[in-house]
Amino acid sequence: MTPDLRLIRYFVIVAEEGNVTRAAERLHISQPSLSAAIRQLEAQLGVELLVRVGRRIEITPAGELLQERGRELLDQADAVVDEVRDRHKAGASRLSLGVSPTARYGIAQRLLVACTTQMPAVMLYTVENTTGALLRDIARGRLDLAITFCAPDPPPGVELVLLRDEAAIVHLPRQHPLAARARLTIEDLTDQTILVAATDDSHGFSNRILSAFAEAGVAPHTLADPYPDLGLQAVRENLGIVIYPRSAFPAELPGSAFIPLTPPVRMPFHLAYRPPPKTTAIRSVLQVARSLEKPTDSKPDDRAG
Repeated sequence: MTPDLRLIRYFVIVAEEGNVTRAAERLHISQPSLSAAIRQLEAQLGVELLVRVGRRIEITPAGELLQERGRELLDQADAVVDEVRDRHKAGASRLSLGVSPTARYGIAQRLLVACTTQMPAVMLYTVENTTGALLRDIARGRLDLAITFCAPDPPPGVELVLLRDEAAIVHLPRQHPLAARARLTIEDLTDQTILVAATDDSHGFSNRILSAFAEAGVAPHTLADPYPDLGLQAVRENLGIVIYPRSAFPAELPGSAFIPLTPPVRMPFHLAYRPPPKTTAIRSVLQVARSLEKPTDSKPDDRAG
């Protein structure tokens, strides 16, 4: 007997959450109903998928296989439904797009404008979060797409499309002694406090900074940014300086200086998604993303806001 796709979807959500209560909340059904559905699925398959160990649940080897292949099956089913609907009527589509705050002024706007121009029937609803959280939401199917910043290796089932690989600048107060320099090196920053991410959800960015100092043979003095604003307030308060993409900040930022760093420290932006793309709309956004002209980095004299 072939189980209902609804039961397989329920099981995949339970396996992803690792907890029946959280899965029930995500599915908007009661916990007893979800538990009964899982028992029904096990009875139809004739195998045990979950075992309870104390208050925890563990996935059996059969359950691990169903989690992996079941997700593929559900994605294929969603794709078929989407194609059938597209064949019947080329209507509007709604997609959720996660955005790293670092991307809000630059690549996110470029992608949104390009999609609006080329795909007016696709509506993109954006939400900002850290790269780590965005990657988890993509893996769990809570977001359709996400623009990440300095992403680490993505979780299983998530792929990245490069949108831009930008050379970092040094952001410091306009009155800072180093603000008069045409360029800066890592060695010039030896005595400076370098702001890094305050949470592990942005460790890809922090690792790039620390690696650049390590390659230069310099041990940096770092400070976890106490504010969730890409270092803006901390720089204003002279708590430290930031090595960051210029596109992360507004075009005009009074009181700030942006000095090119040499040799360059590259900081990539990617578009994350779960393959295979399950809808025509997602495939279209990916096509637009791949066709975006990669802009050149800021000129050396583009230093101050």
